[in-house]
Amino acid sequence: MAAAAPPAGMPHRGWTLLTVCLGAFMATLDTSIVSIALPQMARDLGASLAAISWVMMAYLITNASLLLSSSRLGDMLAPGRLFLGGITIFGLASIVCGLSSQTWTLVAARAVQGLGASLMLGVAPKIITTTYGEGERGLPLGLFSTAFATGVTVGAPLGGFITSAWGWPMVFFINPPICLGALLLGGRFLLRLRPETPWEGRSFDWQGGTLFFVSVSLLMWALTQVRTQGWLDVKIVVALGGAGAAFLFLLIMERRQTMPLLHGELWRNPDFYLGSTTVVLTFAAVMGTFFLLPFYLEGLFGLPPKTVGWLLAVLSFSNALVSPLGGFYADRWNNLLVLRLGAFLVVGGLCGLLWLGPSTSLGLLVFVFALTGVGFGMFQAPNLNEMLRGVRTQMLGLAAGTNAVLKNLGSLLGIALMVTMAALGDRQPASPATGQCLEWPCFQRAFAAAALLAALNALVNLLPRQRLQRSKLRGRISVQKGKDREKPSGP
Repeated sequence: MAAAAPPAGMPHRGWTLLTVCLGAFMATLDTSIVSIALPQMARDLGASLAAISWVMMAYLITNASLLLSSSRLGDMLAPGRLFLGGITIFGLASIVCGLSSQTWTLVAARAVQGLGASLMLGVAPKIITTTYGEGERGLPLGLFSTAFATGVTVGAPLGGFITSAWGWPMVFFINPPICLGALLLGGRFLLRLRPETPWEGRSFDWQGGTLFFVSVSLLMWALTQVRTQGWLDVKIVVALGGAGAAFLFLLIMERRQTMPLLHGELWRNPDFYLGSTTVVLTFAAVMGTFFLLPFYLEGLFGLPPKTVGWLLAVLSFSNALVSPLGGFYADRWNNLLVLRLGAFLVVGGLCGLLWLGPSTSLGLLVFVFALTGVGFGMFQAPNLNEMLRGVRTQMLGLAAGTNAVLKNLGSLLGIALMVTMAALGDRQPASPATGQCLEWPCFQRAFAAAALLAALNALVNLLPRQRLQRSKLRGRISVQKGKDREKPSGP
């Protein structure tokens, strides 16, 4: 079958982009909007804290662990149809969530929601990279990052407003109208996108997908529990051991697969694995810090929750506003220049936290948070551009899906690391997750660890990724010229 390319001229690329951005917005919105409604859900459903926490975990685990398989399917099936299927699944599951009267039905529906979200987030970058050429992807990828960040940003305040005004079911009932709008906006154009190759069930790595699901599920569950139970808890140790064993078995099994999920072609590409490393480092540093900031601002500065929310919004909104600009200028200037500038701005912002104290003015707090958010926004789209540079069209979905998985894992690793660093040496058996006030040295250790991660990320980004790509391209051109010389010049 023909390669997955847009129809001639693709006159409505903007509608396609808007549709995939709506999908990213909904998928990330539901990671944060529900958290505010959990206490009311627990009261209405008569659920314990441990039981109601699965409303969040079921979504996060299903979403992250299926992202790689969804992305691979996007390379093998029509990506537009998969994306529309994800929207449909997400919308229907949202209705079931809102109608649930028992905890187990709500958790099950949230897991199905996570499946729909994984299809949307896993296939969306593939749709963008096949709809836009290599020299014009920066702005679309930046807008996609903005939609991603905006969902996280508005989730908490929107969830609080909806829950207090209409009750927790409405948190889920707002999704179906957005899903319907996305289907009407871009459905006709997404259906035109064709698959890369004819479908063959044996070409999909079912065994690898299952092992990856088990490994990531155990890892994510352990990392979400570390905050309250600590690294040495028996269940945490067993889960981490199981995740490691499943991943080791996955690596062994992947060597026998013709089209593995952990494809060697990607990981032998220096641009790809350097970009993957920086994704983990950046998200660990920034998102780990973001998790600690409410405890830092409320506990040490004595700020009210409303003020804390506005300060955190500065970081989120600056990230969302700058992401499309970072992609836009990366297309017109030097991609690596924008990427490296963003990485060093993140270092500056996180280092600035080390010098702040209870007497710091709100204006300086805003500046430091904005600096971090601007750097974070400038980094993401150019880095994904570098990772996808030179990747075959048949592998773009898998490459972009790997990037999404690494974002989630980097965020959770960062949160676990920051909580651990903050709790070291704390005289009380408290941790940030308990809401108890930590002392200033606890936060200093955590912020120092985040700044070191960001500095390491900046150093890795100084490696010549583009130069490596150019040398490979020159090598391909020289080989092709040699083959052309060997061809007979005439009959």
